[in-house]
Amino acid sequence: MSDDRREGQSKFDRPAAASGLARPPAPPMPAAPAQPAPAPPPTPALPIAPVLVPAAAPVAAAEAYDDSEYEEDEMPPTLVERLRRLSPAPVILTLGSIGSVVFLLFAVTSHTTPVAVLLSAAVVTGLIFGADALVASVVTWRASQNGETGLAFLASIVGGIASLVCFGAFAGTLVLILVLNS
Repeated sequence: MSDDRREGQSKFDRPAAASGLARPPAPPMPAAPAQPAPAPPPTPALPIAPVLVPAAAPVAAAEAYDDSEYEEDEMPPTLVERLRRLSPAPVILTLGSIGSVVFLLFAVTSHTTPVAVLLSAAVVTGLIFGADALVASVVTWRASQNGETGLAFLASIVGGIASLVCFGAFAGTLVLILVLNS
């Protein structure tokens, strides 16, 4: 076996013919059958008159791609249209939150309210605001995944406040239960 490599050259750097691993040439591909030439398109029965379009005034390149006039035609949505686009979950949670806070404030400020009503008001408030915090955390996650940082920040603030109210309501419930059992 002859060693025909140069100084600093491995057996992998040699050409394939020198190493005896050359591939035989590939056989020629058969010629594709000739296809018939396509037929010319039919001529119309009635001659069509050319449409003459008046020449447009020269337009600057910046004005040619200006879409601002199309954006001005769109009217911003009204308050009623924006409210109709809301999904039911935020509406129900908002109404529940306001209702539970009103119920809790009524139970705390009334001097004739039984303790059981006060406890139930605190539990309802804790549950509603716990659901608010959970929904806000989901909204925060989805908004952050979509790159909507403003919405993610707002939802995180709302969720944090809702979780504080939730824990406060449950802490008040626990204190009332401990006081009643002592």
